[in-house]
Amino acid sequence: MIAKKHFKIFFWLFLVGLLYLSLSPVSSKPIMYNSDKVGHAIAYGLFFALAVKSYNARFPLWILAAAIMAFGMAMEWAQSYTGYRQADALDIIANGAGILIMWLLVILSRRPRA
Repeated sequence: MIAKKHFKIFFWLFLVGLLYLSLSPVSSKPIMYNSDKVGHAIAYGLFFALAVKSYNARFPLWILAAAIMAFGMAMEWAQSYTGYRQADALDIIANGAGILIMWLLVILSRRPRA
């Protein structure tokens, strides 16, 4: 079993990775139109899962979800100031979808089994 302190390290490394990927220049076009939205959903779903494993004893799920969502919105806002990236409202929706799906999986995993 992975210790909570290790999940916290993974959480902060993942945050730094998302920060880097969100603000670095993009070198290629997506294969399909809006195909990056799947990546957004997966990344922010995993980010929320790491937050839950790291900080759920301290904060309720809705606070963690709101914090992860706020981070995603801040990254989109920051992209609009880079000159080589642009903000996209659909990215924010994809981030929220990933968080919501993971939230539902967390709730389902906590239900008592019959």
